[in-house]
Amino acid sequence: MFDSLSMDLAERQRFLTKLPHFRPLGRPLVERIAQGTTVRELEAEQALIAEGQTATSFFAVVRGRIRVYRIAADGHEQVLHHLHDGQTFAEAALLSIGRYPANARAVAPSTVLEIGGQAFISLLRDEPGVATAMVGSLCMWLMRLAERVEELSIASAPARLAHYLLALPTRAEGSHPEIDLPMTKKDLAAHLAITPETLSRLLRRWQDTGVIENRTRSIVVLEPRILVRIADRLEDDPA
Repeated sequence: MFDSLSMDLAERQRFLTKLPHFRPLGRPLVERIAQGTTVRELEAEQALIAEGQTATSFFAVVRGRIRVYRIAADGHEQVLHHLHDGQTFAEAALLSIGRYPANARAVAPSTVLEIGGQAFISLLRDEPGVATAMVGSLCMWLMRLAERVEELSIASAPARLAHYLLALPTRAEGSHPEIDLPMTKKDLAAHLAITPETLSRLLRRWQDTGVIENRTRSIVVLEPRILVRIADRLEDDPA
């Protein structure tokens, strides 16, 4: 556990060693990276970066949740990712694009470690191990993007929702699995590119037909086989 209000250099270094792409680096390298970091405390809905802004850093979420999004031509948010503890973002913007391609905003009170670009790029040039670490980080982002494209390519709103729910971790709730939602239902609707009304209608219908139990911040799956068939588009949404 990290006390973000007093996150000294040693704590920042310890946090960085828990990130998958920095874990293989030796202590001296991680310490040099930590020296170029700044702790950012964000309130709920506070902006972190803006689309088109010059990319001077990349970021790691220490605690909380960050929404990455763009604004569509019609003014609606297009949610690209929701990031949580231990995830990094904006590496490609810093290393290649030069500008942030999307906005990032805290969903809840959050602590973010900002990794300064100038010192990091200098270290990247001097240390092959750091370059290897960043290749690993960028590969992880490619996998995330592929999953996101697959998610949004599902035309049916019921299948998209079922596919998303089944990909989340579950915990036991009596004899049924329970899924903790990592975001509000309003944000979930935006993430799935459907309206909040459509999401509410789907959840209510699935509850009425005995597929799920819809709770405030979680979903209890009463009929997993039906949810799987909806996700695979082998079964119509129960009416």
